[in-house]
Amino acid sequence: MACNCSKPITKSECAMLREFNEDGRMFIYHIFDDKGLVVAYVPEGENPNDIAHERGFYNEKGELEWYLTTEHPCLWE
Repeated sequence: MACNCSKPITKSECAMLREFNEDGRMFIYHIFDDKGLVVAYVPEGENPNDIAHERGFYNEKGELEWYLTTEHPCLWE
């Protein structure tokens, strides 16, 4: 999946993504229009799609939309 970079995040949100990546566990995120960045932990053996569905990670078209926290380009700036 490509990152949805059309929705900006703040420097503090990018720092938060860095912290999640350093944790070593798997995390996914979605950028909501109204709530901004939301990150969810994916326990080992769990399907990320299930976690995203439970958290309501859907885009404007009603499609499930999530990204690995390692995918955001701010991490490489």
